[in-house]
Amino acid sequence: MKTKDILIASLGIIISFLLIYLSFKNADFSKFLLILKKSDISFMFLFLISTFFELVFRTLKWYLILKPNVTTDLKQLFKIEVISLGINNILPFRMGEITKIFLVSHFYAIPKTTVLSTVFIERLMDTLILFALLLLYSKLGGINILINKTSFFVILNFAIIAVIILFIFSDKIMIHPKVKKFQNYHPKIHSFIIKIKNGGVCFKSLGLTFLILGSGIIQWNFDVLNNFFMAKALKIHAIDFFKAAISVFAGSLSASVPSMPGYFGNYEYAVSRVCMSWGIDKETSLLFATSVHILGYIVITLAAVIFIYSLGLNFRKILSMSKNQKEK
Repeated sequence: MKTKDILIASLGIIISFLLIYLSFKNADFSKFLLILKKSDISFMFLFLISTFFELVFRTLKWYLILKPNVTTDLKQLFKIEVISLGINNILPFRMGEITKIFLVSHFYAIPKTTVLSTVFIERLMDTLILFALLLLYSKLGGINILINKTSFFVILNFAIIAVIILFIFSDKIMIHPKVKKFQNYHPKIHSFIIKIKNGGVCFKSLGLTFLILGSGIIQWNFDVLNNFFMAKALKIHAIDFFKAAISVFAGSLSASVPSMPGYFGNYEYAVSRVCMSWGIDKETSLLFATSVHILGYIVITLAAVIFIYSLGLNFRKILSMSKNQKEK
């Protein structure tokens, strides 16, 4: 491992432990047990069902993005998607993303750069959709997020449309004389743009475009349902569907900060602080954030381990694949 990687990993661990300390400092752990004793376990089962469908639509979205480049088996792709999330829970540097790029390339004989471009498009769509839902649900729920929700919602929708249009006309744009001139001066940047362009081929089909956006919207709504069901399980009446959506956004945003694998500390701190801003007491806020995080972590990580072996692989081979691909 390079010195830079060691420093980044160390920084992530330090940040995570610091946030765990700040989150649980002065918390009354006896209250956790009292809340759990009164919890409604039936909503925990709904949480698990919702998690399954979130993963299904997450996979479907990526399947549709990949479709113009390669025909994949949806069931196998579901396993690869879960494996990538499980690897992210265990290893640093988002190695799960590298793993799924390698696995799709390995099973379907498609160039890794092409798979990489589809992962980039997948993440781009996730970001735009999540921000759009944040603005929409904060407005519908009357939740103050310190920005002009209507203006930003309009801007985000224009951004989504602009990205799609860019990919639709990407071939014509790339042969424009000014772009050709840019290629001569910046060949590496131009090469990167070409690779990303290949991942956006899906947007040339209007039907695929609507299916991708629809899958992404449904996926994130199931994610919101996860948090909503956990709030119901713990009988936190202050968290409705719209506030559950804000908590999902806070948790997703926390993952962008360097952390230990699994984003422990980051998630608990971000989500609990948002809940506390709504007048929910510290212990209830922490238990809500921790329950969503731990239960989701266990389910996805265990499923990932099972799927690794079902594909005829093992953890050592997955680790070796990921490391080799990262070095490349």
